Amino acid sequence: MNFNQMMNWILGRPSPELPTASLPQQEERRISPRLNYADGVVQVLGVGDFPLVDLAQGGLSLNTRDHPILANPQSGMLLPAKICLGSVFFETDLRVCSLRHNEIGCAFGSMPAGHSRVLNDFLKPRTLGTSIREIRATEANLRWFQGNEETQIYFWSKPEGGLDKADFYFMDYLISFDGKDNSLKTGFVRTPFWSGGGRGLPEEGTIAYHETPSYRALKLGHIIFEHASLPEDIYLNLASIMYREEKCTFSRVILGEKDRNITFEFSDESGPVVLRVASLCSTAISALLPDATVKRKIPQGTLLNGALRLPDRVISATFKVVFQHDFLLGGGLKLQNPEDAECFASFLTPRILGKSLESIAAPAETKPFAPHGSWTSLYVGIHNTHLLSLVMRFDSSLLYGRLVFSDRVILWDKSALSAFSCPQGIIFPSDWDIVTSNREKITHDDPALLTTIREILQSARISQEVRNAWEGILPSSPD
Repeated sequence: MNFNQMMNWILGRPSPELPTASLPQQEERRISPRLNYADGVVQVLGVGDFPLVDLAQGGLSLNTRDHPILANPQSGMLLPAKICLGSVFFETDLRVCSLRHNEIGCAFGSMPAGHSRVLNDFLKPRTLGTSIREIRATEANLRWFQGNEETQIYFWSKPEGGLDKADFYFMDYLISFDGKDNSLKTGFVRTPFWSGGGRGLPEEGTIAYHETPSYRALKLGHIIFEHASLPEDIYLNLASIMYREEKCTFSRVILGEKDRNITFEFSDESGPVVLRVASLCSTAISALLPDATVKRKIPQGTLLNGALRLPDRVISATFKVVFQHDFLLGGGLKLQNPEDAECFASFLTPRILGKSLESIAAPAETKPFAPHGSWTSLYVGIHNTHLLSLVMRFDSSLLYGRLVFSDRVILWDKSALSAFSCPQGIIFPSDWDIVTSNREKITHDDPALLTTIREILQSARISQEVRNAWEGILPSSPD
């Protein structure tokens, strides 16, 4: 009894009736954030295709489009379905939980850990993007944005406007932008940092910068940017640099010391000239001028008609000079014979695929009956390229291995090497077992295939133990 009620009781007055108010509708509580994603499709087995409304780690909502079978489904009803999210798709059972107008809310039923992990990889950068908000910065020329899981963007502008520099932290990656020359570099933040309530940046000693920009970091950053509500000027400044570098990284091969024999050769009024190639892609080239006491000057726009000498072939090509920095030339590359394009692609492709491989967390589940003393590594790259390895510690032998690239699956299991064709190219990297009965078996010791495998392994930044284990099970190349 409160004071007013007590006074009413003493004076004999009736207590006023309180107006009955309807309780506010309780908001739906979700364990994981839900992403509005209308580009997906839910294929319900035996019923049809339905647009996806939203998606979370534990379930989804779909639009029934007034389909008679799904007009009034019972709660708990199981729907066998295939979820298509662009190039990512997987099969699972959907358990009906709610019906609202023409939308059905479903929870995922049985889902293997590998499928759940792929779904998490799809959702995480997108939900991080939607979580980004601008907060107050203490510096006049700084704009500061924060999101979930320590996602942060620091954008320093010039006094006259435009990008001075910027740092983008997400998922243990860093993309650092330099506005002076519109360039970037990527790195891995070794020690997780927590800035608390103020602005805190990791020390340089906790960041390991990549030798060349990481395609995975750029791709994830791209997705986060696409789903973030950033001011237009910041989005345009950073996205243009990031997308350009992503495209270059996807198609460019940086040649190392072992590729010293790859050259571009031409002749001019001074005689034959041999340029050592530094980087290559399908439409561009950079190369080093030969050492000389007097630096050769080649004007911008000069067309150098010559030959690109690769380890096993010579291709006629034209090098259009766009820039020269000291002894480095860069510009466009055009093959003189269109029929050489396939040969050139066979040189570039395995190196690009290998270079894209990056280490991620190994599968949470160990391979059944994996012996004590074995360890697992997983490297993932572009277009579902991945390298899964189970290696013995004491002798570094390969117990199980799978290399997937393009439409090929290379499998080492039970001390036998096999190869299969995989037209769709979709195998979940963290799944140990794959169905091979419905795949076309191909020759595993084909010289061209073995050469491609070796080029991928040599171009990849993988541990030497994994590389040695794989090279130990490959058949010897014919002389």
